[in-house]
Amino acid sequence: MPILHAALDASGHAHIHTCYSSPVNLIHLPPNDPEYQLISGAFLNGWKHPHKAKPRVQRIFYVAYSGAGLTHLCKFSDYSNKVGNTQMLFHGTRRACKIAETPSIVTTCTLTDCHLCHILRGSYDIERAKGARMFGPGIYSTAVSSKADDYTTNAQSSTRTRVMIVNHVALGRSKTMYEACHDMQHAPHLYNSVTAATFPEGGKVNYHEAVVYREDAICANAIVVYQ
Repeated sequence: MPILHAALDASGHAHIHTCYSSPVNLIHLPPNDPEYQLISGAFLNGWKHPHKAKPRVQRIFYVAYSGAGLTHLCKFSDYSNKVGNTQMLFHGTRRACKIAETPSIVTTCTLTDCHLCHILRGSYDIERAKGARMFGPGIYSTAVSSKADDYTTNAQSSTRTRVMIVNHVALGRSKTMYEACHDMQHAPHLYNSVTAATFPEGGKVNYHEAVVYREDAICANAIVVYQ
């Protein structure tokens, strides 16, 4: 019996895919595909840290949503259409398994400490964002891939690649923040998100970052596997 998946492309449009084997959470994107070029270009052009060598892209996968994940995708689509200003931004997190280590490992694990697979199965979890953060407990993402790389970790020492999530983030009306505000619990009144001003802009961060405070404001659309 065929299994339907939905995946968001780099422009935010949903595409239906049919799978006739066991369920998968990733769909391989061939290097000659224009979407591969768009995502890899954004990833490489977003690598800004001068002390970090340019990475080598190994593979790119679309995130395939099915079941409960489709519910999140629909909620994100509704919210994105409502507030607008949807951007493609990066997020780094912990990988405890070897998903995407080879082209054939395309199913998420169920390890409790694998934050990557938790996100790929459905959505970000605002509860996991609790703790000391510059702008409170929100979901952080950035246009600077080398900044997201600081948060990309592997629990298994034998893992040879790193994995970064490419997201669509509905920022809506975003408040520019020039100072840290650790006690923030949500975006300021009349705003949907916050964006940190960089030092050249009069702010307190070296590189761009944006924060949303609701799970339906962000949706993983792809992952970049790199070395």
